[in-house]
Amino acid sequence: MKDKPVSTGEVHETSITGFNQKGEGIGRVDGLAVFVPGAIPGEKVLVRITQVRQNFARGKLEKITASSPDRFESPCPRAGTCGGCQLQHISYDKQLALKRELVAETLKRIGHIEHPVLPVLGMDVPWRYRNKGQFHLRKIDDRVCFGFFEPGSHHFIPARDCLLFSTAVNDLLSYLEDQLTAAVVEVFDAKTGEGCLRNVVIRESKATGEMMVILVTVHDRWKLKDLADDIVKAFPQVVSIYQNINRKAPPVVLGIHFKLLKGRAVIRDTIGHLSFDISPRSFFQVNSLQTQVLYQVVLDCAGLTGRETVVDAYCGVGTIALFLANRARKVYGVEMVADAVRDAEENARLNGIENARFIAGRVEDWVRREAEQGGKVDVLVVDPPRRGLSPDFLQAVSELRPPRMIYVSCNPSTLARDLRYLVEQGYGLTCVQPVDMFPQTGHVECVVMMTNVKNK
Repeated sequence: MKDKPVSTGEVHETSITGFNQKGEGIGRVDGLAVFVPGAIPGEKVLVRITQVRQNFARGKLEKITASSPDRFESPCPRAGTCGGCQLQHISYDKQLALKRELVAETLKRIGHIEHPVLPVLGMDVPWRYRNKGQFHLRKIDDRVCFGFFEPGSHHFIPARDCLLFSTAVNDLLSYLEDQLTAAVVEVFDAKTGEGCLRNVVIRESKATGEMMVILVTVHDRWKLKDLADDIVKAFPQVVSIYQNINRKAPPVVLGIHFKLLKGRAVIRDTIGHLSFDISPRSFFQVNSLQTQVLYQVVLDCAGLTGRETVVDAYCGVGTIALFLANRARKVYGVEMVADAVRDAEENARLNGIENARFIAGRVEDWVRREAEQGGKVDVLVVDPPRRGLSPDFLQAVSELRPPRMIYVSCNPSTLARDLRYLVEQGYGLTCVQPVDMFPQTGHVECVVMMTNVKNK
């Protein structure tokens, strides 16, 4: 007698009643949760079980026996295989509704928090929004091809005409495939360690149309000057070309050594009224248009009058701090990565902002030191990585106790976990606003405004 209601290889019918952060539909077979990529809540499906774990199973969608009215004919022939877009089969309005439900359900299940979640702020045109792409390479029938890896594997999926990138980026990729093929470039093979060209990274400014190309190689013996000259002649909007040397094993894409082959060291993009110079190492939100929407939510939540001291923890290259600066008395940005702090300082100079100061160091240490010294912070903004806030940082916040705190999150699960702690420390939620930074995917960004109700 088997101890689970399903076994690998079996086919079961299930009703899809939920949706997770990977964009998978969730059904149940005799109480066991089954995650089904490509299934939509409200559908009945036949699923072939591919994996069985202690508390859940995964399966492959075999057949839809009752289809959702929100099912959408995906315009991309590689949807469901390359892993970049998990939700192309769902109408955009339904995508936004599902993400709103996901945030509310996660706050309740993990954070034990029931609070109204505002409708997700989406895009008018939810396509071709990415300003950065990292492309793997393979040789197929003696032709160099760019693409992505299928999720959880190294199965290569060609990326021709990807709908998340502009037509200009796709045209450039096609051109590079032709040029690299004609030059008989040796593509790096991770299994054998042979070859030279590993990856190509392309950045595009949505404000100016400028592009940066980064050719990632395992050594510097390949002479790239002629290729760089040809790229600029064919695509004048490519204003910056780098070679990056990376000898590390995958999945690390970029090494630490960059060589400027042609053009400028940076490209320039904008968020609202601010300009930012983007170097090869710079972190910059990949959806420039929605970043302005996201930061406007943060600004509205902050309710600044010009008298406040604001701290932007995990400030990166200073984008949020600088966006708030002209409404605050003083803004401090704290960031562990010294290169990012230097970029932030340069971005402040570029925009003529004089009331922002950036500090390199552990945010936990800085916040705790401010608390010990009786520092006054009116608004604390946190925008941590997907793992969320560390226990040390949360403890430091409980000691500093700023009157207002704004949490910008890219992971509803760690957001809910951290909010539970902050609520226990006397903070109350006043606004939960999701923003769709990554249409066609299962990801959702969220801005949560909190006030310190215990000390009111």
